[in-house]
Amino acid sequence: MSKHAQLSPSSAIRWLTCPGSVAFCKDLPHTTSSFAAEETTMHTVAELCLTNGTKATDYVGQSFAREGDPSTLFTSDLAGGVQQYVDYVNDVVAATGGTLLVEQRLPLSDITGEADAYGTSDVVILTADELLICDLKGGMGEPVQADNNPQLQIYALAALRQYELAYDFKTVRMVIHQPRLGAVSEWVQTVEELEAFAVRVAESAQYTEDPDAPLVPSTKGCRWCKAKATCPALRAEVDALFEVVPEAAPEDTLATAMSKVDLVDAWSKAVRAETERRLLAGEPVNGFKLVQGRRGARAWGDKTEAEALLKKLRLKVDEMYDLSLISPTKAEKLHEAGTIGPRQWSKVVELVTQSEGKPSVAPESDKRPALVTSAVSDFDDVTDLT
Repeated sequence: MSKHAQLSPSSAIRWLTCPGSVAFCKDLPHTTSSFAAEETTMHTVAELCLTNGTKATDYVGQSFAREGDPSTLFTSDLAGGVQQYVDYVNDVVAATGGTLLVEQRLPLSDITGEADAYGTSDVVILTADELLICDLKGGMGEPVQADNNPQLQIYALAALRQYELAYDFKTVRMVIHQPRLGAVSEWVQTVEELEAFAVRVAESAQYTEDPDAPLVPSTKGCRWCKAKATCPALRAEVDALFEVVPEAAPEDTLATAMSKVDLVDAWSKAVRAETERRLLAGEPVNGFKLVQGRRGARAWGDKTEAEALLKKLRLKVDEMYDLSLISPTKAEKLHEAGTIGPRQWSKVVELVTQSEGKPSVAPESDKRPALVTSAVSDFDDVTDLT
């Protein structure tokens, strides 16, 4: 009987870089969040649309729950992103004449060596000479790149193993859709390049069974790890950073410390979350307790009743209602819905401005170009600047 994989594609970024994490996380309870439940709902509706030929808006107002996640309401905001993804997949199928497989269960045993394990790929498209793997992500934090993405590569390997006898694939195209960020990332590998990756996966998977497999903290590997709060290797990384005095640190030391900052943030959030979980479960945490948080903003319990009462008080319209101009984002939605035509939209766009983003620190691997800055020398004449 097949089972959900312990060496799952979705956690590959962790177990490929931190082999000891597999045993360390094995008995930890499953955790979820409202964000995870929301993404699950997006996947559910996308599957319904692609399978039944329906529109995402057909499911607005319905609630969905899957795989132990809490029930989540599907909203119009989620519908827009799901429809973008559905349209992309349908367009690819129409353009290539490929075979569409939705929420496709794929055996993983030949890839990772884990007996009877399987994973589920959002979309697999089979064409004459190219295999396509499409992944929908609902996150709003930062764009996820398809380049060298182990989750998609493992799904691609599993699909390749299952269909290579029926198709003569030359390349594999991997696509990540993150519609809530307006991000689409594509990456293409040859089958030979993907097979080379398969060797690394097999070796790493086998290493996770070693009783002495090390815990190796990393920003990407630790991000979704359930053991962050109790991981001794991550704690050691955090402890080492407390010895660094930023203002007096040499460049190399500061650079090393900066590369670990995201790890510290992840560890801090994990400690806070674990403390909250234990207190909510009635378990003591010495020196801490649960208190009532700040109350939410006041709101009308029944807007219709409140509106009727305020009208009886003979309030003026401008006293009863706040009227403001719609944002460019809302105007764009009206354009997409056809309310604002193409000619009118070009005039609207001319009136839109957007401020530049503030400078922020990023690793050298970041795809954005580096800002060119000019430092003022201690010996420059700066009298004209005052």
